[in-house]
Amino acid sequence: MKSRLTVAICLLLALAAPASAVDLPPGEQPPPTPLSRLAAAGTADDHPGADHVVVFEHAVNRVKPSGVTDVDGYRLVKVLTPHGARDRSVLDWHYDPQSQHLEIREVNVIRDGERLPVDVTAVQDLPAPQSMIYWRDRVKTLQLPRLRVGDGIEVRTFSKGFTYALLGEGGGAAGGASGDASGGSDAAPDDSRYIPPMPGEYFDIVLFRGDAPIVEKRYELVLPADKRLHAEVYNGGLYSSVTYDEATTTYAWWGLDLPAQVHEPAQPDASDIVPKAVMATAASWEAKSRWFFDVNRNQFEATPAIAAKVAEILDDAGLKRADDERKARKLVHWVAQNIRYSGQTMGEGEGFTLHPGDMIFEQRSGVCKDIAGMLITMMRAAGLDAYAAMTMAGSRIDAVPADQFNHCVTALRLPDGSFRMYDPTWVPYNNDIWSKSETEQHYLVGSPEGETLSRIAYSPPAESPLKIRHEAQLAQDGTLTGTFRFDGGGASDSRLRRLVNGSRIRELDAACARILAVVSPRVQDVRCTHRAADDFAGDMWIEIAYRIPGFAGAVAGEWTFTSPMMQVVMSNGTLFRAGASSWADARETDLMLWYTQLVDGEETIRLPGGWQLADAPAVDPVDETYAAFSGTAAQDGRRLRVTQRAEVRRRQIPPDGYPGFVAAMTAARTWADQEFRFTKGGR
Repeated sequence: MKSRLTVAICLLLALAAPASAVDLPPGEQPPPTPLSRLAAAGTADDHPGADHVVVFEHAVNRVKPSGVTDVDGYRLVKVLTPHGARDRSVLDWHYDPQSQHLEIREVNVIRDGERLPVDVTAVQDLPAPQSMIYWRDRVKTLQLPRLRVGDGIEVRTFSKGFTYALLGEGGGAAGGASGDASGGSDAAPDDSRYIPPMPGEYFDIVLFRGDAPIVEKRYELVLPADKRLHAEVYNGGLYSSVTYDEATTTYAWWGLDLPAQVHEPAQPDASDIVPKAVMATAASWEAKSRWFFDVNRNQFEATPAIAAKVAEILDDAGLKRADDERKARKLVHWVAQNIRYSGQTMGEGEGFTLHPGDMIFEQRSGVCKDIAGMLITMMRAAGLDAYAAMTMAGSRIDAVPADQFNHCVTALRLPDGSFRMYDPTWVPYNNDIWSKSETEQHYLVGSPEGETLSRIAYSPPAESPLKIRHEAQLAQDGTLTGTFRFDGGGASDSRLRRLVNGSRIRELDAACARILAVVSPRVQDVRCTHRAADDFAGDMWIEIAYRIPGFAGAVAGEWTFTSPMMQVVMSNGTLFRAGASSWADARETDLMLWYTQLVDGEETIRLPGGWQLADAPAVDPVDETYAAFSGTAAQDGRRLRVTQRAEVRRRQIPPDGYPGFVAAMTAARTWADQEFRFTKGGR
């Protein structure tokens, strides 16, 4: 009996023992802890090129019926190098107090198996550095103790609120807060300022890659059971799950062993290339369109002063009885030239409410939504049917109706019900009504009927031509005298205007001399004439007359020189960015060039009597999917004629098309460096 009692007591004690004391089955690991995660994260040898690694990042977003979102945030980072210790020595968190509440609840340095608490009362709340947009953004900072290689940095945050697309880059519901896990009742009094612009709705765009490698990143979204969600994963695979109970539905996405984001020259926005989860509770794009119209419906009232200015602009241009599109073209350029880009805080709703037209007319400044709103106000004063619209400059908008926007533009409804798009923010000193650097962008017009997501059409190279004509005469003493003429349309028009507008009037000749200096540092007598940079009656042109003493000098009875035209074009990124840049042989991400372009160059140099082109060079033409190049050279009598024709056929080039693009640009560079050899003989 005593033996049985002893066995029973032992069994009870074994059952009562903590799980950690029980031996796990072979191959099974205990639940991870911060210490075990740090140990398993490895060292700098395991993460080449990284100064730190994100060991674990976890956010739990709890959405209330009002749309107010509370988020618990956790982040564990391991320092890998001395540079990492230096760069992680001060932590910072950016936020907008108009729409977010942020708390830094706990910070620890984990060293040698121990947690070293950092006093979070030392957090500093400061105005965020700003440029061009002077809103109320703030940044919280915290100085850490001196860090060592191998240290872990553990941070817990709490935030409440929302962010809105036009408020700034990126997206997402607020940052973290511990809220009611069941979704709770509707907005409590202290929640009222954090109700999102679309009450009751939620969106987020979560990127699963960053500047440092990530061992594990998890994102959870807890919605009230009656809320439905659109969600999609783009640019790669992620793990995901959906669970529910009577009160809530929980969505989760996570990624493991995520490498650091690749950074390459001229690449698209990260949201186009890294794995991401996009989610929204909004019913459709049409619902979002109607909301955007409703929230701004009273912002475009034309005051007598605005109406008088519109009448003056149209009368002076002789357009009082012109059709709507001619009036709209005149007004978009007036707004682009007269409303400067500078954003000041002017009230609540900075990120999504367009300021009243009379306010912008008086201040003559604003951000994109204000400049677009000014154009809408003036168009309506002229009797045009204009609306506000949203777009995403620099990257695509995916199918989920989330707030994937960073820019505001103007839409003119045409008689057939379609829309013509205008962007006054992007067309100062640009003869377009919509910049060619914004082609193929998605946009959403805000209208009472509700519009669906639309896209700007592809723009072929012929819509952005750069035409170069170089006429010159080479004297017997080697002096070259000539004139360059540049004509540009589309994207090339705006870049030529930039050359003129970017220089003081008295310094323009000197600026043009610097353009020609690649031909010879001895260039002189430079004179520049051009269309006025703010004259939009036609496309931009520039003429540069010059003289270069000693351009050609006889060596062993021969002249050798390269094409001045090709040297100028292939050395100037403003004229031909794709050709003037140096490109690696291969790349991992898309190449973002922003616009297509056609470069059409023709050069004629009159030679002195008796000089002949020896062994006329040739270049093999390149005709690839995304780019092309061809060139010729020949002498006809005393005239040397050199041509070049280059095409960039897409604004964004995928990695598999990149080698063909490089081949075309390499051929153009080779042709620019081709030496032409002349011998003396004959007449």
